[in-house]
Amino acid sequence: MAGTFPDSQIPRARSARQQFWLDHLRAWQAQDTSLRAYAAANGLSSSSLYRAHRRLKRRGLLSESTEAAPAFVPVRVAPPAPACRMLLPDGVVVEVPQHTERAMCTTVLECASRLR
Repeated sequence: MAGTFPDSQIPRARSARQQFWLDHLRAWQAQDTSLRAYAAANGLSSSSLYRAHRRLKRRGLLSESTEAAPAFVPVRVAPPAPACRMLLPDGVVVEVPQHTERAMCTTVLECASRLR
């Protein structure tokens, strides 16, 4: 039949109780606080608020926009530390990166030792 919904997608009217919890969950999301702290600050039972959150989400009444978005933290990747660092008497610094083949390491260090 055209214009019908499967049972799982039938739009349902919100009850006053559901709207009460939805309003609180949206207000909580607008704040930078935990659900437990929000419940305590508003005289609500944290277990009831958690239960309402699960129930409303399961019933599809709590949209993803009211879910906490993952926080992005800037990451600065430091360059890898050299495996070997040689400071020559004239101030020249020779560094050999980690995971350099042993033969290459030996060659670089031999050449550096001749730079006097």
